Amino acid sequence: MSPHQTVALALRLFAIWLAIYVAREMLAFYAAGSRQGDEYSPLIVATVSVLAIIFLLVLWFFPRTIARSLLPLSSDAPAPPASPETWFTVGCGLLGLWVLASAIPRLLRNLIVLYLYRSYEMDKSSLRDGLLYYFIELLIGVGLILGASGIRKFIWWARNAGHG
Repeated sequence: MSPHQTVALALRLFAIWLAIYVAREMLAFYAAGSRQGDEYSPLIVATVSVLAIIFLLVLWFFPRTIARSLLPLSSDAPAPPASPETWFTVGCGLLGLWVLASAIPRLLRNLIVLYLYRSYEMDKSSLRDGLLYYFIELLIGVGLILGASGIRKFIWWARNAGHG
């Protein structure tokens, strides 16, 4: 399988996961908003759902176009095998994307719940603590993506520190 095909497949799998996630969260948000009598929750659910559907359709029907824009054009000559350092950097980047993919929706969910329950007298400290936690998780994900080579160098240094 070529790198372009791999990215296209990953994009379609991500689209499936995102569709399930958005459907679940929007149903929960709508149910919570209707219980609270929030007049804006149907509008928010409709707007987010339409935007998500457009994004999902683009991911589903144009994965190769997106893959071609993300990856350089492949030549006819086979690429040399990648070094372990390269695979580690790619792995850190993928872990960073995974962390971001889980942190951003949770961060947004806590913000939305705080919005929905803004007028209620209740203990919102766990939601605020969650916001802090998910924000730190977001920073870790960004750090994994942007600092993957630095992490690789640190791990290689720590691994070889006793072999001097």
